Amino acid sequence: MSKMSELSQVLDELISCGEKMIETANAIKKIFSADAPATEPISEDKPKKAPAYSKEDVRALLARRANESGGQFKAQVKSIVKKYGNGGSLTDVPTDSYPALVKEVEGLTDA
Repeated sequence: MSKMSELSQVLDELISCGEKMIETANAIKKIFSADAPATEPISEDKPKKAPAYSKEDVRALLARRANESGGQFKAQVKSIVKKYGNGGSLTDVPTDSYPALVKEVEGLTDA
């Protein structure tokens, strides 16, 4: 095979690869433009979602805070749990109240 023939074959393959790349790029563009949300753009001003706490996480925080400084916050922790759960037990507190309860318990400063 002559050099010109080889060059022609390589160029044909290169053109074919380029055409396939263009087809692929157009397909990807089409997929992402069709899936683009029609809603407002993401903004940093939106309120952040409250962190999710498991019952074990909250229980550990309550125990740690109640036993801090020789138990000086024990009564306050019990009072806060009673406030969020009518029975005065963590099992009575609805899970959607965990973030507020945690925030309040973490904010305790005086006995």
